[in-house]
Amino acid sequence: MTKELTGSGGHVSELRGCEVEWNEGPRGWEMKERPGTEFAIPADLVLLAMGFLHVARGGLIEGLDLELDRRGNVVVERWMTSRAGIFAAGDTVRGASLVVHAINEGRLAAAAADRWLQAR
Repeated sequence: MTKELTGSGGHVSELRGCEVEWNEGPRGWEMKERPGTEFAIPADLVLLAMGFLHVARGGLIEGLDLELDRRGNVVVERWMTSRAGIFAAGDTVRGASLVVHAINEGRLAAAAADRWLQAR
């Protein structure tokens, strides 16, 4: 479980987290932190996977002034949004869908971002 992202100047440099265990409780499956399993790993990119929710139009989407289609999804071409260097995939692009689609599109978007960065 991600506990904290650290960095400076708007750039992430480390992810801090811990291991979890799942237990069936009165409200269904509940996640519980495993004591003593904290860890930190270097990171320079973080991808958020939020589940079966429509893309939130405020926050990053609004702040970056990204182009939206008629359904309110972020418009992409080769996984790049209407802003150069900003990539999107999964539910943000296709609307609420299956996690397998998000995983596949995340990989494709990461490859597109890598190609874009290599060309710079």
